[in-house]
Amino acid sequence: MTVRDKLIQTKTLLNQVFLHEDYYLESTLACFSGRANLLLLGTRGGGKTHLMESLLKTIDKDIVAVNQGYLSAELEDLFARPDIAKLLKGEEEVKFKKTVYARVKAFDEIQRLGVGALSIMFRLMTTGTVIYMDREEGVKPFWIIATANPTELSNDMLNIRLPEPLYDRFDGVLWVPIAKLKHLEKINGNVEKLRDALPLIWRESDLLELWREVENVKVDSDIELIITLMVRILGYCQYAQDNDASSLSVELKRELCSKCTKTYTCSLIARPPSVRAKLSLIRIAKGFAYLRGSDRVELIDLEKAFPLVFWKRIEFMEENVIADRLKALRDLYNRLKTEIVEVKEGIDLISKLKQQFNEEDYNRVRRFAIAKGWFNEVLEMLEDYYNSLYNKLKEKFVNADNVTKAKIYFIAKSKLPSNRANDFYIYTEIKISLDTNTLAKLANIDKELFNYAKREYESGKTEVTLGGDLALKYLALGGGS
Repeated sequence: MTVRDKLIQTKTLLNQVFLHEDYYLESTLACFSGRANLLLLGTRGGGKTHLMESLLKTIDKDIVAVNQGYLSAELEDLFARPDIAKLLKGEEEVKFKKTVYARVKAFDEIQRLGVGALSIMFRLMTTGTVIYMDREEGVKPFWIIATANPTELSNDMLNIRLPEPLYDRFDGVLWVPIAKLKHLEKINGNVEKLRDALPLIWRESDLLELWREVENVKVDSDIELIITLMVRILGYCQYAQDNDASSLSVELKRELCSKCTKTYTCSLIARPPSVRAKLSLIRIAKGFAYLRGSDRVELIDLEKAFPLVFWKRIEFMEENVIADRLKALRDLYNRLKTEIVEVKEGIDLISKLKQQFNEEDYNRVRRFAIAKGWFNEVLEMLEDYYNSLYNKLKEKFVNADNVTKAKIYFIAKSKLPSNRANDFYIYTEIKISLDTNTLAKLANIDKELFNYAKREYESGKTEVTLGGDLALKYLALGGGS
């Protein structure tokens, strides 16, 4: 059985024990197969822990570590502690717990963990290792799945409010609501019996192979561009330093957007995402693609992954009046997709302009930047390309002979805006004799040169002086050799 078959088998079996809308199980399996760290959120009794435990039942327990959150649980409780017996003898030795070495690390109700344990968890998701008493241990690759109930606030003395940077370390955050009536009526004691009877499907070698296969799912350049633009549009602000909205406080962002006369998508966002969102979106989209049997990410995979990636990474301007966050995020995805499609012509024009400069196309691109503020950054990338090419040509131009300078001029003329290409122009004059041999030679070099020489020859001239671009073209194309 292939690992893809095992994933299908896992989905089929879990569908029998986790009775809910397909999206929640599919999202969990996409993160599992894509090795995207996942946080399941929900109120008491919503099914988040049941979903996690059901999936863990299918994984070899030797590579799984499950940690139950409880009041002020600290790093010694979950990750590592000193060997007390040896410590009393003056010897320092650390006993790292199973969580540090497990391929699958599960944490239930992390809002109940102590600050120290959360700090270690933060490092674990960032580097994959735990440091204790100057010793560093860990295992790669690994996957983290956790649950939390954000409705249990810190004032009940059992929970703490999770810090935003910790949320950002999870690739995906999935809110698991209480199931609808059509699912709720089927939930009874048999569900738990079925869960307990789930077979072992994933041994360590299978899991590692699954993660390798999903890592190799292709993301075409056009899809990656869409991902990149989505993240950048959400983080754009025309007033901020380098247009980076994350440099602004939420209060200042709200004030600036209230005064802005533009209807940019960024005006919907009070707190933008970090750049980690791009990598998370790619990772989870790969998981969705693999889950549906494809080896290539498509827009449908981005659409499914988008709410998981941005659930806790952004704050809407109208955050306090959004009742259905999943719908709001899906609407935001569609708006971003529409906005990117609207400027697809401009993006294509930029690729075309890098191959061959055209004044009309260049002006059209600049109009896109007027309509969409963030497109100025796309235009900036084109200008950076022109600057780089200009500097490379200038370096070769300085000490070149006239033939080489002529060649460089025509490269600049075809690749750069005219105001920059003109810096490579040199005026020169070349006198050539006109006869049938010369015309035959010019016919093989350039049509414009040939037609000009032919007209002069037919008018009775036996000699002509080429100047300006004609002279440079004659040099560049080897007419003087």
